[in-house]
Amino acid sequence: MKPRVFLDTNVFIYAFEFPHSNSRKIIDLLNRGAFEAIISESVVREVQRYFGKHYGKQLAGAFRYYLLLSCAVIPFAQIEQAMDGYRGKIKDKDLEQLTVAKELGLRFLVSLDRDFLPFEEYLTPREFLSLLGKAIPHVEY
Repeated sequence: MKPRVFLDTNVFIYAFEFPHSNSRKIIDLLNRGAFEAIISESVVREVQRYFGKHYGKQLAGAFRYYLLLSCAVIPFAQIEQAMDGYRGKIKDKDLEQLTVAKELGLRFLVSLDRDFLPFEEYLTPREFLSLLGKAIPHVEY
């Protein structure tokens, strides 16, 4: 069975903007089917908003399509009630992501956002790839 991994918004952004990064390597592994990516609805919105603002509607739409095809998107309604149990333990902007990871029992939440540091699921892209034996030395993102 493939590992199920939560990927935060910044992994997708860094993968695009830094083609030699650990984030890009993660997306390459995802594209090859090495693991199952889990994301929240907020990740879809954040990625689409970022690419729309910085690169235009066409690329934003392409990224949205990619996310919907390559990742399992957990609907907000599925975790809305559970979010109350994590409220106050992390900033509201990260609450949906943390709740998805916790409620689905995911071992890994991959992000560059240090707000997840207190949680055992949190790994940077480099740490995640190191577990797989594939990290690029000295590149965090």
